[in-house]
Amino acid sequence: MPLSAQQLAAQKNLSYVLAEKLAQRILAGKYAPGSILPGEMELGEQFGVSRTAVREAVKTLTAKGMVLPRPRIGTRVMPQSNWNFLDQELLSWWMTEDNFHQVIDHFLVMRSSLEPQACLLAATLGTAEQKAQLNALMEEMVFLKKHFNRERWVEVDMAWHEHIYMMSANPFLTSFASLFHSVYHTYFTSITQDEVVKLDLHQAIVDAIQESDGQQALSACQALLAAPTHQQVNK
Repeated sequence: MPLSAQQLAAQKNLSYVLAEKLAQRILAGKYAPGSILPGEMELGEQFGVSRTAVREAVKTLTAKGMVLPRPRIGTRVMPQSNWNFLDQELLSWWMTEDNFHQVIDHFLVMRSSLEPQACLLAATLGTAEQKAQLNALMEEMVFLKKHFNRERWVEVDMAWHEHIYMMSANPFLTSFASLFHSVYHTYFTSITQDEVVKLDLHQAIVDAIQESDGQQALSACQALLAAPTHQQVNK
């Protein structure tokens, strides 16, 4: 008998949950690269799901480069170099409490390479309307210095950075900002305590962009990224 829409949805949800659990075990090294995952029946019994859910979970991990199923061999865990870390689900699975600092360290290396270029392009390619929107975000950041709200600051800070990526008019840079939205949110939340963060350095970037000075915008962004956060100072 064919499954109902509700049953199909439930099965899909079970397969996703199983994929997440298996991925986190792989990420934690419990299933090492080169090792063979337990078979369908064993995984089904271990996690209380059907063999169909197991197969769907394996398909999900295969699409992310984490495993490779082979007839008569089993499902092999692939080397980390094969994993697609630019996959939003894989990113969210990777960013656990145990892996937080590792993920953030890798993220900041990439950010330090891309965000200054985004600022340069924003200064040279941003439209008058986009610059006005950036000014409005900056004005709210200044307002929050006197009327601080931690949750709102994180939201505005994220919107400010993502808007600059959008101003760059570079589809790869805008995709980076979109892809790493959750990482940005987690990072900004972690470094924000009870006051605004590096307000003067944000203002320096805005000033350079308003003046269409690409090199100054790039340098100002590098200064922002190089400045220690409250979290780093108190380590």
